[in-house]
Amino acid sequence: MTETKAKRVIVASTVGAVLLLFILVTIMVYQMISIGVKKNRIEYLESQIAKYEMLTEQGLQTIETRSMREWIEREARKLGYRYSFDGE
Repeated sequence: MTETKAKRVIVASTVGAVLLLFILVTIMVYQMISIGVKKNRIEYLESQIAKYEMLTEQGLQTIETRSMREWIEREARKLGYRYSFDGE
């Protein structure tokens, strides 16, 4: 192999290595950005889940409260309903 051919092989392999490195770095940067976006989305969704779980719990407490006999009777009396033995 002559000296010029050796230089060409070295230059070609260097160019190939640089291109491969550039492609790998580009992919790595893209993946890091993608991971950051996904993490932000996960944090947002987890906060929304916590919010809706809290709202569900409050709703269940409201249902339990309004299912109680005293509350139902109080609301019925506000509407004018009475028991027959109330004597009014």
